[in-house]
Amino acid sequence: MSRRLARLVLGIALTVAVLNVPAAMTAPPAEAACRPALKSLTLAKSTVAGGASTTATIRLTCRTPRRAKVQLWASTGIRVPAYVYVAGGRSTRVVTVRTSPTTVRSSGRVKAVYRQVVRRATLVRTVTPCYPTPVPAAVALPTYVHAGQRATGTVTLDCAAKTSLAVSLTSSSSWVTVPGTLTVLAGRRTASFTAVTKAPAVGTLPAFNVTIRATRNGKSAARTMQVRPEIRAFRAGDRFTVNEPVLTPEGSDGWVRGTLRITLDHPAPPGGLDVNGLTVPEGVNWTEATVYHNPYPPDSRVTDHLTIADSGGNVLVHEDFTYIVHPAP
Repeated sequence: MSRRLARLVLGIALTVAVLNVPAAMTAPPAEAACRPALKSLTLAKSTVAGGASTTATIRLTCRTPRRAKVQLWASTGIRVPAYVYVAGGRSTRVVTVRTSPTTVRSSGRVKAVYRQVVRRATLVRTVTPCYPTPVPAAVALPTYVHAGQRATGTVTLDCAAKTSLAVSLTSSSSWVTVPGTLTVLAGRRTASFTAVTKAPAVGTLPAFNVTIRATRNGKSAARTMQVRPEIRAFRAGDRFTVNEPVLTPEGSDGWVRGTLRITLDHPAPPGGLDVNGLTVPEGVNWTEATVYHNPYPPDSRVTDHLTIADSGGNVLVHEDFTYIVHPAP
């Protein structure tokens, strides 16, 4: 009887123990039973000024049992991490969304991807406000201009002016003049000006570089432009130079040949020039001709004749000139 009683008592004890086991030990947690998916992507602000930041909240459908990697992507001008993790036991993650300054209103997107599910949110960037006031960001000019011509330049501010403001302009050369002050109208970022180049009354200026600088509130921007010799009609006092050609044998009959370059001291005018029957196009200041001699010139010195005429056939230069030749090495 004692053994039966002992077995009965043990059985009752085991039954009571099983009935008293906590539910957490007999059933899986809710997190383990849920397979999280990407539920939403929301922005704290849908519109921000360019250069400002906001936050995005990534939300899963349930708490993830282990950390979940969510990939991120954003349009140009909007920056987010390439990916973030939602910690184990959590269902949300907040991410900082940064933007770049902009001079125009623009719309972009932020995208989150998790387990092939994509969620998107739209973010609008408004024009970046000026602080403390607009300053020059760039100066635009042509690459080159010929002396005596005018060039149009443009000054661009770093942001739009709230009220009309003045920008100082300077030139690094006395041969190029610009307005001392340029006004940028309210609501605009740019304003144009005219750079006036001068040409000497006698002779011709060699090509040179000039720097135009725009300054406001201690900040400046600059651009360099090349000023080339003026384009005008050939006139009295204008000169030309010739090279010293190297003469090489031409066949076996004693003739020698070389290349003669004739360089004017300024570019040819509209319509070009005729130099000894060779055309020098407008804006160009040189031409090359092949010369032949037989026998080799004595004392390596040659006298030739030069005729320069304009596009209308008017003779501008008609004179002899001398140049030195050299034998081929």
